[in-house]
Amino acid sequence: MRRLSLIALLLLSVAAQQSAGATIRVMKNGSGDFTVIQAALDVAAAGDTILIGPGEFLEHSTVRLPGWSWDIESYANVLVDDLTIIGAGSDQTFIGPSVYSGSYSSGSPKVVTYREGGDLAMTAVCLRNSHSGIHMNGRLFMDDCEFADNYINLSWSPAGSGGWIRNCQFDVWTPSSPISIDIVNQGGASDILVENCTVRHALTLIDGVQGITFRGCEMSGTSTAMHVYGSSHVYVEDCRIDDVTTLGILLAMGSGSTCEITDSEIVSAQAAIKSDQSGGRFIVTGSRLEGRTFAVLIAEGGSGACQISNSDLLRTSGHFVRCGLGGTPVTHDLRNNYWGTTDEATIRSWILDHEDDPAIAATVLYSPFAGQSVPAEATSWGDLKALFR
Repeated sequence: MRRLSLIALLLLSVAAQQSAGATIRVMKNGSGDFTVIQAALDVAAAGDTILIGPGEFLEHSTVRLPGWSWDIESYANVLVDDLTIIGAGSDQTFIGPSVYSGSYSSGSPKVVTYREGGDLAMTAVCLRNSHSGIHMNGRLFMDDCEFADNYINLSWSPAGSGGWIRNCQFDVWTPSSPISIDIVNQGGASDILVENCTVRHALTLIDGVQGITFRGCEMSGTSTAMHVYGSSHVYVEDCRIDDVTTLGILLAMGSGSTCEITDSEIVSAQAAIKSDQSGGRFIVTGSRLEGRTFAVLIAEGGSGACQISNSDLLRTSGHFVRCGLGGTPVTHDLRNNYWGTTDEATIRSWILDHEDDPAIAATVLYSPFAGQSVPAEATSWGDLKALFR
């Protein structure tokens, strides 16, 4: 009996070693198993880890993705599930062309392609100068990566629950009308985390994801920072959106999207947040919203009921709240906020609701209101948020 137990333990140990997978090294100087990334990917098995050393990896191959009717160029076409790719650092391992080479019409080249629908983990690489930095479906687990000057930095179709993007930088200077993050649900996508990431000069798109959290992120330098549609549920926690020319966050193109914002700051030259004619709704607490020339909140006809509380609402000109024409009558609850003044008549004059135009089916609750503003200048955003607690 004891001998059988030892045999069982030995078999379990062998199985564990097999499931851990092999480690394949890609080194430009020839000290590894391969010098070209695709050569390593072609021999990799599920569960393997590919270590990529420092240098510029400019080699690419022609592939045809499942469901596509034309070929594209890929710098790293992943063919197996449960693969881990680890670079030497996002400032040392560069994958993709040395100058921008993206084609909008062909969707080529792409730096990393993966269409198997399983898991892909990636750490410490820079993906650059292509139509897409990553183009994949499945679950993505990514840490400490940089995306530089791709037309779409990350095109991700998650399936099922889980996945994260942590401590990554998304930056675009070269392509026009770029997209930093494009996450489109392909079946039950939920419980996704985007944490401590920087997104600059490009739009973030979320379509149909039932549970994605942006935590500790910064977005800036674009027209609209985030566009949510397809009945998504998005959480924005401890984030800063600034230096945007039109909108901080837009809910549109699909019914029922919800965006919950806590402990965050959103500053836009026109409007901080907008719910289009789609039943979308915002729930905001403990945050600072600034819409300088148009409105803090735009709630078009057909918008869901929005709620903002314990927050600082700032404007330069125009209205604080603009409610669109038509739609089902709805009440937006904006009580217990600071509006930049404690004069009720002034606050009332900055709200455009059904009392101003009978055709607008909306009511805005704003009283009682807070008598203390979040200071415009402070040592840190954390100090500002502490005033609400």
